Amino acid sequence: MFTYADRIKPDGHSITTYLENLLAKRYQIPTFQRDVVWEKENVKKLWDSIYKFYPLGSILIWKTSTKLESHRQIGGIKFADDFHSNEYQYILDGQQRTTALLTSIYGGKIEKKENFDPTLYIDLTVDFTDTTDDISYIKRFLFWDEIDDSNGQIKANSGRKRRYEEKLIISLIDIIKKSGEIERNLH
Repeated sequence: MFTYADRIKPDGHSITTYLENLLAKRYQIPTFQRDVVWEKENVKKLWDSIYKFYPLGSILIWKTSTKLESHRQIGGIKFADDFHSNEYQYILDGQQRTTALLTSIYGGKIEKKENFDPTLYIDLTVDFTDTTDDISYIKRFLFWDEIDDSNGQIKANSGRKRRYEEKLIISLIDIIKKSGEIERNLH
């Protein structure tokens, strides 16, 4: 006998698979979802959790035959608005994490934050002490404005800019695309 509870079931997709599905425009965000509200610190804390292999919580995707008004984009990646399908997939919970994951790796633009580059970098020289360390993420994960020294004008960024040029601070997308080269640079 089929019950409504049978319609709700977890899927164990990896972050990689989830991001691939996002890039393939398989999801939509209904218009009733709120705008992106996460700040830099929230994004860094999310990546610190990933770095430490902490659970991230779930992303709630509603698969339905109901077509909702949906016209959003994440990080400049526009979701398909011309779906002609019998099944739609809507992100109902996890939009902030989704935006942080997607734009941290692939860059893009955040609505209402046009002058902000959400690409995230990791400083490979920051030591990992233990999983109870709740402050090193501030130095480990960096946005470009925390690296760029404006040709020596921002003295606080000079060391990070030098490490960036030495390929000791790298973007998250470089970890995906250039892992072998990164490993050689570290040795």
